[in-house]
This record gives sequence, C-alpha cells and structure tokens, in this order.
Amino acid sequence: MAAALLCALVLTGAVHPDATAVPAEGEDHGMAVLERASEAHGRVPYTAVREVRGPEGTPRDGVDVRVVHRPGSGLAMSPLGEEDAQSAFVVLASSALESLDERLLVVLEETYRVVDAGPDTLDGRSARLVEALRADSTVAGRFWVDTETHLLLGHTVYDRSGAEAFSSHLTDLSPGEGAWPDGVPGDSPWGDALGHGERQRLREAGWVLPEHLTWDLRLVDTRSKRYAGERVVHAVYSDGLSQVSVFAQRGKLGTEHPSTLGNGYAGTGTGGGGVTPGNDTIFGGDVGQYQSVWQANGFVYTVLADAPADLASSAVAALPGPEDSGFWARVLRGLSRLGLL
Repeated sequence: MAAALLCALVLTGAVHPDATAVPAEGEDHGMAVLERASEAHGRVPYTAVREVRGPEGTPRDGVDVRVVHRPGSGLAMSPLGEEDAQSAFVVLASSALESLDERLLVVLEETYRVVDAGPDTLDGRSARLVEALRADSTVAGRFWVDTETHLLLGHTVYDRSGAEAFSSHLTDLSPGEGAWPDGVPGDSPWGDALGHGERQRLREAGWVLPEHLTWDLRLVDTRSKRYAGERVVHAVYSDGLSQVSVFAQRGKLGTEHPSTLGNGYAGTGTGGGGVTPGNDTIFGGDVGQYQSVWQANGFVYTVLADAPADLASSAVAALPGPEDSGFWARVLRGLSRLGLL
C-alpha cells in the first residue's frame, strides 16, 4: 500500500509539474518563427498604430501612437491625431530592447516551452501564432507574426489564472517607407550600457543589481545616465514576455520629490505615469502599468513593469525594502485584493 501511494505521488508530480519550473520541458519549435520576426524588424520598414492594453484589454490612456519604423534609423512615434513634427519623438535604432532581440529570445527559450500553434489572424491580417507555455502547460504568452512581412504584429501576456495582463498590437500596418518627421532629434533614452565589470564595481559600492530578480526574471540590460549630476542606474529584467524596469539612485524621497516619473528623476522620458512618492505600491496606475517607488538603505528605487501583478510584486519583493514601513504588508494586501493570495 505504501509503495503504491508513493508511486501515485511520483506520477502525479510528473503529470502536474509546478508552473514555475524552469526551463519548461519540451521542444521549442516556435522559436524559428520568432527568430524570423526579429530578423524582419531589422530590414522591413513600416507604418502602423501601436495599441497597448492593460489587464483584460483595458485601454491605457495616451499610449496608442502612430509609429514609423525605419531599419537602421529607429522608430518615430506620435500620439494619434497629433502626427506632426512638434509632437513626434524618435527613438534611435541603437536603443535597448525596442523589439524581440536576441537577449529576449534567449531568456524566452530558457524559461518557457515555445510552440508554433499554427495559422491565425490578428486585426484582419493573416498571422502565425506562437505560444509560450509554462511547465504545467498553461499559456503564459502569445505572439502573432505577420504571414506577409514576418513582422511581429502583437503579443499578449497572461497571468496564472489565464487572464490577460498586458498586450501590445500593431494595427493599420502598412509596409514600406513612411513619412519621417523632419527636424526631430533622435534620442536613446536608456543611457550608456554597463558591462559586467562596471556592474560588479557598482555592487561593491553598495548598489543592488542582482542577475536574477525573481524566479523567471533575468537581467537583460543595464544602463546608466546622470540626472542633475547624480547617477541613475536602469536595470531591465525579463522572462522574454514581460519586462520589469528597476531604476536606482542614491538619495531619499522628500516632499519636494516630483510626483511624475520622467520629470528629472529616474524615468526614461517616455511612458511614465503618475505615482505616489513614498513607500507605497500601485497596482494598475494611470496608464495601466504596475508602478512602485520607495527608499531603502540610502537609495531610491522605482519599478515600472508591463507584467502580471504577481510577477511584478515578486520582483519588488526581491529588492531591499524599507524597514518598519509596512511596505510589504501593503504589497501583500494588494495581491490579496487581486485574488493572487
């Protein structure tokens, strides 16, 4: 009887592996489709509208933009209805993580089982559907790759309940050279890349820059820039689906601290939404993005994440937390309200 029970437990564990097991077992026959999409991004110009949605498809105000992509030059973006040179912003092609690059593909393959799910459609265009599966075979994310151009049309990230947590799609896609805004300077908002040696020297000086932030979030890019003479380090963590940006700088929050990211503090100058200064956490801020800012051990930390709330919260919990502030209690209450505990 004992032997039979033991065998049953072993078989159950084999049939139902933990969702967080890494890597997810199985053949990654969908990677070839995504690699073609990555290659197409480097050679196919296009004009489109980029639509970004938060949990369960909720719109993110002010995020939908007209984009003009020119390989080798970069990406010109302007708010819908304001497609002119004065409102345009150009991100240089050298900027980090603007598309499915090799680093994201590597962590995606090493974390999930990536499968080719066959033909599909997205916004009326014929596409190839690729799914990223967790170790328990639940869907963590989906990618749609255009059949005609092989461009990535969109991707969606799902939480463990199967609910949509974040999505980004291209609509009105028109391959070919689009109108480029004249006189708009290009920008690389990420700052200077930090190599392994530079990261190690920062760690020895007290900066917290872990290689793994949580179970499936790996460090894929580290940049440094100076604001008002102070160094700000921007570390990007990803599992190939979600991205979590961690900004760190020496100092402390005060009443004079700006309440909007990107206003001379630790933002990149684009995409930041309002947050509350102090030791607090916001689930689903003004633009539907997970945001958190706090101070600890002589540093101010800011986290922005396009990720499921539980993954974003585990990333925050992996960083130094304020002592005796009730910070982690608020994180746990937020998770509880979302039904994640």
